[in-house]
Amino acid sequence: MDVPALVVVLAWFAGGFVSGASGIGGAMIALPVAALFIPIQDVIALSCILNIAMDGMIAALHFRHCKVRALYPMFAGAIPGSIIGLFILQMVPGSMLQGLTGLLLLAFVLWQRKGSFSQPGRESWLAGGMAGFASGVLGSAISFDGPPVGAYGLYAGWAPRTFLGTLGVFFVIRASLTCVLQAGAGLYTPEVLRYAAYGLPATMLGTLCAFPFVKRIDPAPFRNVLQGIIAIAALVCIWRAWL
Repeated sequence: MDVPALVVVLAWFAGGFVSGASGIGGAMIALPVAALFIPIQDVIALSCILNIAMDGMIAALHFRHCKVRALYPMFAGAIPGSIIGLFILQMVPGSMLQGLTGLLLLAFVLWQRKGSFSQPGRESWLAGGMAGFASGVLGSAISFDGPPVGAYGLYAGWAPRTFLGTLGVFFVIRASLTCVLQAGAGLYTPEVLRYAAYGLPATMLGTLCAFPFVKRIDPAPFRNVLQGIIAIAALVCIWRAWL
């Protein structure tokens, strides 16, 4: 096993654990590390493949807590968003999108920490559709699909396992759409598939290892953890935009 393949194994094991415990954040942990050793276009395509395994595990473990009706507006936005994100990946510098994404996410966290969302809001077609659209664009363009819908679930006040189950189902279906689009665009080279073969078992194992911890998480600390992950994602996006 060469060094890049070993990095894929370690990075996505850690990413799988983080996503398994919080529902989002796996790609935020793994992608920046892997990008130090692998071209960014290949890392983004690889991340979309591995996200299916990661999110599939989360969906399977928490499926009975999924809020199915909450998925409809998110998918209504995610489908066109994923198509637009593919064009962005191919034509627009990723640094521009990452920088803007980071600023918006950081503004959301600061707004919430100041108390603007001290009481959870309500689910709605408008908010869910906007979150799904942003998730689709960012997922296809830079493989960071978690923060927009994570912020929506945080705002809606979902309990931890409802959050995990609902977003797990959303992510696995949305990531599958992205994989179809990326495969059609010829982004899955033999090298990307080789890295995926190393990363798949590591991702699934990391996600499974987080399951015993999830059942003991209280809602209030869970919300703080999510805010922290979204803030880290924002800083990573801003940092990568300046590279």
